[in-house]
Amino acid sequence: MSAGWEGHGAWVETVRVAETHTGYPLRRLMEAGPLEALRSQRQAPCAVLAHSVGVFRTWRKAGMPLPAAVAGHSMGSYSALVAAGVVSIEAALDLFSAVEDTSEAAFADRPMGMAYVIGLSELDVRQALLAHPSLALSNRNGQAQFTVSGPVDELEPLVAALQPAAFKAGLLPVHHPLHGPHMAALLPAISRRMAATKPATPAFPLISHFDGRLLLTGPEAWDEGLASVALPVDWLAVVARLRVLDAPLAECGHGSQLAGLTRWAERAMQVSSLQLPP
Repeated sequence: MSAGWEGHGAWVETVRVAETHTGYPLRRLMEAGPLEALRSQRQAPCAVLAHSVGVFRTWRKAGMPLPAAVAGHSMGSYSALVAAGVVSIEAALDLFSAVEDTSEAAFADRPMGMAYVIGLSELDVRQALLAHPSLALSNRNGQAQFTVSGPVDELEPLVAALQPAAFKAGLLPVHHPLHGPHMAALLPAISRRMAATKPATPAFPLISHFDGRLLLTGPEAWDEGLASVALPVDWLAVVARLRVLDAPLAECGHGSQLAGLTRWAERAMQVSSLQLPP
């Protein structure tokens, strides 16, 4: 994950700040693993945030102009908030901790999680959910790519029922029902934990991953960041906004997940990558 970035000061400093704040050995994990630790519920969001923001800052230092707008999917929305200067990376890391702490306490008695379904229509998924009222459609990632959140003991039979007709279906490696109504009750406690954070005006617009609208002020961008753990993700709405903006697209972070999701939503859209250092 860190290959090629160790010699770039902006990336190194960003990761150093994240390591100092969290106490996690993020740079070592990104370089050498073990993969299980890097993918852990506590450390994975911090690594993704630090790496993505470090990549953005490195490219900016190399002369990349400010973007016309930025969108982030789920955890990526926090990378966007930090890159735009709405909040510090420390504040975003504190929000991750607040979500983890409150979720672990709230769902200790009934394991929660998320499942993915690829290759079925939204109508097919919603019809299957009628038999599982404790579950919720949490992400619309494409025309035929969705996630569902809720109790694991209901996710498992849902996946089993959908697998024969789906291209792929299974459980995601997360332990919280993110982007669904189960998280809504936790928002007051999370907001109290983050009450001292004062958002600044973003250096560029952010695109809501809830409905695709442009977030132009610090308070509205941060408010959505706080609420987004309970708000569903609609990447189709994000892609609709990107289509209107009609600007070149580049993915800032490790891998090509957003490029893939964007192509699922709109086959004609091309997304380049900033993963290789400038």
